[in-house]
Amino acid sequence: MKLVAWNCRGLGNRPAVRGLLDLQKSEGADILFLSEIRMNKRRMEKYRWMLGLTNMLVREGKGKGGGFAVFWRKGVDVSLRSISDYFMDVDVKEEDGFCWRFTGVYGEAHSELKYRTWQQLCGLHVQPVKPWLCAGDFNEILLSHEKEGGRPRSQRCMDLFRDALQHCELHDLGFEGDMFTWRNHNHVADDYIKERLDRAMANDLWRRRFPGVRVINGDPRHSDHRPVIIDTEKQPRKRSRVDGKLFALRHHG
Repeated sequence: MKLVAWNCRGLGNRPAVRGLLDLQKSEGADILFLSEIRMNKRRMEKYRWMLGLTNMLVREGKGKGGGFAVFWRKGVDVSLRSISDYFMDVDVKEEDGFCWRFTGVYGEAHSELKYRTWQQLCGLHVQPVKPWLCAGDFNEILLSHEKEGGRPRSQRCMDLFRDALQHCELHDLGFEGDMFTWRNHNHVADDYIKERLDRAMANDLWRRRFPGVRVINGDPRHSDHRPVIIDTEKQPRKRSRVDGKLFALRHHG
């Protein structure tokens, strides 16, 4: 199965539509999570047919911005668990009856309100624990080297993110490709910023089910964010630098 999580930065213009259709054509996602869609549910209806992913759930944003949606193809069994301001939480049931959890993330962008994302994420960690995959735009970094340019991220902000992930028993799945999933594209060199805001996380139960999972930071196309492409097929994969560093953090404090 292939899942894609992407902050598509709105779908109200032709380059955005072309970028979305090209992404689906090249990746053939079974489940597609889009954030910052900037559209209401009625306007999103046409994309089900354009993408060939005829099932859809939408969380409309406030005003003209934000919002997110999850699409999935016919034959994939997806059922809604809950929706909040920052998450779309669903169950995925495979053909053999195995059930796991997918949470698409669109984290709070304002620094003083980021705690709301982490509170809600911690609230999703319930017993009994299921295999759990969590992916999307977290709007935060975990390590200082995941940002270049601009003011350094405060250690407290990164620690709050890490504390939430540890509470939920979620671990970074690493990546292939460019580390930096977001760029501000400022033309002034001193103001150019790039960060790793988008990632895939999973608990140990999910990782044991899909030991060969690959995570690829794809082509951003029209957006300022790269899509996170998650392929659960069993394929050989080299561990990234991030895998090793997070492993050290988990085991050596």
